Amino acid sequence: MTSQMPAQPAVRILITGASGNVGLETIRELMKHSRKQEFEVIAGIRDTIQPGTKPEWTVQPDGFVTLDFTKADTFRGALLGVSRVLLVRPPQLADVDVYFKPFIEAMKQAGVRQVVFLSLQGVENNPVTPHHKIEKILVEANLPFTFLRPSFFMQNLSTIHRDEIRRQNEIFVPAGNGRTSFVDVRDIGAVAALALTSSTTEHLYKGYELTGSEALTYSEVARTLTTVLGRQITYRNPSMLRFVWRKWVKEKNPLGFTLVMLALYTVSKLGKAAKLTNETSRLLGRAPITFRQFADDYRSVWLP
Repeated sequence: MTSQMPAQPAVRILITGASGNVGLETIRELMKHSRKQEFEVIAGIRDTIQPGTKPEWTVQPDGFVTLDFTKADTFRGALLGVSRVLLVRPPQLADVDVYFKPFIEAMKQAGVRQVVFLSLQGVENNPVTPHHKIEKILVEANLPFTFLRPSFFMQNLSTIHRDEIRRQNEIFVPAGNGRTSFVDVRDIGAVAALALTSSTTEHLYKGYELTGSEALTYSEVARTLTTVLGRQITYRNPSMLRFVWRKWVKEKNPLGFTLVMLALYTVSKLGKAAKLTNETSRLLGRAPITFRQFADDYRSVWLP
């Protein structure tokens, strides 16, 4: 009598941007999913994975593959057997035709059946951003898509702006007094996992505008952080030139990344980033995470 081989998961899901905020939270949601036995979760990372080794992450996927958007020869191997993809644009890569159009073509050639793309709130009216062009190419490629269009990440404050808050007790963004609708990436990850594991077509060819339940000024954000951290956090409202000088020249961020940040904060300054929707709560069946809850949960990252 011979023993039967265990059944392989029917669906192989590739998470790009796997080490980032949304990628990791999506993996976390997928790995604890009630139907986890039905799919395999693969993380795409830039570094070559040595046999018997894996990154020391707080949550572990089923496996890792090498995927570097700047190296097209990594695409075929990363997409082998993959039917669903979470596509996340690394913030330092702004040239869509060079880095993402070839990957989208590779997904089409590999027979990918769904692409969940992490886009941007209001992207349909903001052709300046790379997300606008990526959405357009995905549609033209006739790949079944789900566009996640979140508002500003709360976690930008615990990552990109972490050190200025932790070391300088300030938030340094040129957003004026405009209100911003924030969303927690844990909620985005939950929606991404929902779309990637659906057994129906209900999420295909849809765009979801994901926000939290509050639109806040950065002065209000600073006051909440002051309360949570027990020390004064001040909102600085620099000019556009001062912001670019500090982020690009002083802090050595790539110019493209700096200009995208500037464009996004200008949207806030103009009062066009305050829109709230009920999409997050409708899809998840619960209220979105509040900014105060986020600040409490992430408090340790801003401690001196």
